[in-house]
Amino acid sequence: MPSRSMGSHAITKSAHDATAVMVALRRIVRLFRLADREAEAAHGLSAAQMFVLQALWSEPAGSLGELAERTMTDQSSVSTVVSKLVARRFVMRRPSSSDRRRTELRLTPQGEHVVRTAPRLPQTMVADVIAAMPAPRRAELVLSLERFASAIGANEMPPSMLFEDEPARRRRSRTHVTAR
Repeated sequence: MPSRSMGSHAITKSAHDATAVMVALRRIVRLFRLADREAEAAHGLSAAQMFVLQALWSEPAGSLGELAERTMTDQSSVSTVVSKLVARRFVMRRPSSSDRRRTELRLTPQGEHVVRTAPRLPQTMVADVIAAMPAPRRAELVLSLERFASAIGANEMPPSMLFEDEPARRRRSRTHVTAR
C-alpha cells in the first residue's frame, strides 16, 4: 500500500503544478490582452503597433531587420506592423543617408506624441526582466519554454507579434429587433 499512497501524492502534486502553470499563463496572457485593449482604446493601435513605436522612440531603425531585432520578432511580422503605422502617419520611411539601398524608419511627430502618452507595455517589461536574469537562469527559462511550446504543438505556428495577427474583435450590434 505505500506505493499507492506515494502515487496518489505524485498525482496531486502534478495536478497542483499544472494548476499553478495554468494560473500563471492566464495572468500573463491577460496582462498582454489588457494592454492590447488599452492601446486600442487610447490610441486606436494594437499593443504590437505600440511596441514598434516604442522601439523607434530611442532612435530610428536603419532597416526592417534592425527593427525586427529590437522587437524580438521576424522581419515579415514587423513589416506588416510598420506598413500600418506608415499608413496612419505614425512612422515614416526614407532612404538611409549612409546607404540608399536601405530604408530608415523613424517616428513622425504624431508617433512621438503617442509614445510619450502611452503606458509601459508588458513586452518591454518582459524583455527587461529577462535581461536582468542571471545567464544560467535565462538559459533555463528559454529551454523550458521552448520544450513546453514544442510539447503542446505551439512551435508549429509562426511567431508573429502578440495579438497583431488576431482577427478584429466584432462588436455586437446594439440594434434590437422587437417582435410585433
